[in-house]
Amino acid sequence: MSESNGKEKKEFLLRFCGSSAIQLFKEAFSDIVGRKVDSLFFDSEYAPLETKKRYRKKIPNSLKDIKPALLKEIKVFKGSRGKPCLSVPITQGHNIYGFVVILNLRREPDKKELAVMKLFIDLALKDFQKEQELRKLYDTIRPRAIALSTIHTVHRLLTSTLDMHELIERIARLTLQVMRSKYCSIMLLDTSKNYLIPKAVIDLKFNAGSMRKKYRKIKIGAGAICKVARTGKADLSRNSVCVPLVEEDIIGIICARNKANNTPFTKFDMEILLTLAEQAVIAIRNAQMYEEQEKMAYGSIKSLAALLDAKSPHTYTHSEQFVKIVMALAEEMRLSREETTNLRYAALLPDTGKFSIPDEILKKRGGLSREEFSIIKKQHLESLKILKPLEFLKPAMPTIMYHHERHDGTGYPEGLKGKDIPIGARIMAVVDAFDAMVSRKKNMMQATKELEKNKGTQFDPDVVKAFISLSSKQEFKQIFL
Repeated sequence: MSESNGKEKKEFLLRFCGSSAIQLFKEAFSDIVGRKVDSLFFDSEYAPLETKKRYRKKIPNSLKDIKPALLKEIKVFKGSRGKPCLSVPITQGHNIYGFVVILNLRREPDKKELAVMKLFIDLALKDFQKEQELRKLYDTIRPRAIALSTIHTVHRLLTSTLDMHELIERIARLTLQVMRSKYCSIMLLDTSKNYLIPKAVIDLKFNAGSMRKKYRKIKIGAGAICKVARTGKADLSRNSVCVPLVEEDIIGIICARNKANNTPFTKFDMEILLTLAEQAVIAIRNAQMYEEQEKMAYGSIKSLAALLDAKSPHTYTHSEQFVKIVMALAEEMRLSREETTNLRYAALLPDTGKFSIPDEILKKRGGLSREEFSIIKKQHLESLKILKPLEFLKPAMPTIMYHHERHDGTGYPEGLKGKDIPIGARIMAVVDAFDAMVSRKKNMMQATKELEKNKGTQFDPDVVKAFISLSSKQEFKQIFL
């Protein structure tokens, strides 16, 4: 085993000359000389500090004078007490790693015993080298295997969610798992590039799990974290590793601290975190682009709603209160993110289907004739054609189109029944009726009783049940304040 520098030699002796090895040498040499070995010392300028502290006091001063003669072969010499001492070099080829020095033997070993001792050292060294080679191979392969697994896992994350908050929290938890650390933070740079904004901070010190706290933004200045954000170069220390999130420019950082087993972070750990960061930044950028598209879509819908309101206020649109109730009910029923987004769009333009219906029918008090109802059903679908050019509204169109359907199949435009009606349309039908009743001066209790009365005929019973559950909660009441 060739060692090229002092650091490598020190690491070699630190592993080779551990306490278990010392005990093994003592027992072996005691058997050879037939008596207990009083003391043993691994002598080398590279010897481990803890080994030096334990055995240095037992070395006689005369060793300094004898040491030049100990270099290449086993030597027997007299110690300070006049008893025989033994030096066995740990060598391979021309490399000398140190010496096993045995002090104050009861008798001087003969040539055969010395040969056995040297053979024992050589065999122990070869076994140790094999172990070291396997360890190095393991240390080389393991981080690359983890890196490949990390790429696969982050790719799954990338395709599983486009919600920025959920995505970053998942990446933080993945970092804890992969790095085997107790702490992880993910911070993104603000638009000015002057501050780091904490987006996910998980610290396992709190409640044996994660604990949410409010973390303030950090001004880019001194310190390891800020240096990484400023220079784009990873930072590694014993208890932390911090790497940049880089696309064309630096967009943030990922930082892991305090390994669970209290071992130091290594260069391999840093390589793994860099691999994770490369994949994470793709997912974050996709989520940011999706958020930007959502903002643009929402802005377009708001503009269209404003134009419709200019013609006839709240004939084709509803109040912000209506939208909030629809969103709260979607959350109560645990709709998916995609279903919730489409329902939100629909709730902004619920009655666009009235656009080409004559005003005299829209404003008529009392019941409609069959002919008038036929006009409504026909014009409802015709009116929705004004939304057709808006591609992002396509997933929301079934909700807008069918929220006038009834659970018993007597609604319009197609007489859909029960679960054939899209879930968003069933939700909006309940909220639409509730909003209309409250606006006509009915109180909330009367309105919910009316919904209860008409479940199974006009309304989906499951949606009514969820609405009644929602209406008892404080956050629902906050909508009306």
